[in-house]
Amino acid sequence: MPKLCVALDVDLEAARRLLGELSDLPLVFKVGPGALLEGGLSLPRTIKELGRELFLDLKLHDIPNTVSLAVQRAEELGADYLTLHTIGGEEMLRAAVSVRRRTKLIGVTLLTSHGGDLLRLLRMNFQDPAEVVVHLARLARRAGLDGVVCSAAEVRRVKEETSLITVVPGVRISERRDDQVRVSTPQFAVREGADLIVMGRDVYRSDNPRRTVERLLEVLGEEGASEGAF
Repeated sequence: MPKLCVALDVDLEAARRLLGELSDLPLVFKVGPGALLEGGLSLPRTIKELGRELFLDLKLHDIPNTVSLAVQRAEELGADYLTLHTIGGEEMLRAAVSVRRRTKLIGVTLLTSHGGDLLRLLRMNFQDPAEVVVHLARLARRAGLDGVVCSAAEVRRVKEETSLITVVPGVRISERRDDQVRVSTPQFAVREGADLIVMGRDVYRSDNPRRTVERLLEVLGEEGASEGAF
C-alpha cells in the first residue's frame, strides 16, 4: 500500500489547523519553503512531536558543499524525506548522500507542471518528458539517492529501470489541473505502483478534509483500485 503525503502548502495558521485535524491518521506531511519562511522550523518540529513522518520539500540545487550542509540540518530536524534537484548533477547528489544518515533523499526529475514545452525551450535532446524523467532517475540511482519525484505515468518505467522509491505529485480527485500538466487520479497512481502519493489542494480545499483523506486512504489500500471512488 502506498503512503499518502498531505502537502501543507497553505499559510501557517491554516497548516496548523489542518495538521491538528489529521495528525492521528497514518500520513506523511510535506512542508515547503513557504511554511519555513513564514514560521521557521515550528511546523516541522510540531510534525515530529506528533510522531508523524516529515517530508521537507526544499528541492535543493546548489554547489555540493551548500547542499551537504543543508542535508545535515535536515537530518538534525528529523526529516524523513528531503528533496533535491537531480539536475544539480552527480557531484552535488553524491555530496548529499555522503552526509545522509537516515533521511531518504528524493531526487526531483521533471516537475509535473512541465511538459514538452520546457523540453523545446531548453533544446533538450528528448521528445518525451518521460525520457527526461527516466534519464534523471538513472542519475539519481548512480548517485545513491533513495527515490525520485515523477508523475504517475512514469512510475512503471522508473521502477523497471531503477527500482527507486517513486514519489508522485500532481494527483487529483477533482477536474481541476491548476498549474499542473502531467496529472493523474489516485487510482491510476496506485495501479502504476507509486510508493508515496502527494496531495494538497484537493485536501485543503475540500469541505471536509478529514473525510477526503480517510477516503483517499481507503483507495490507496484497495488493490487494483477502480476509478469512480469519489
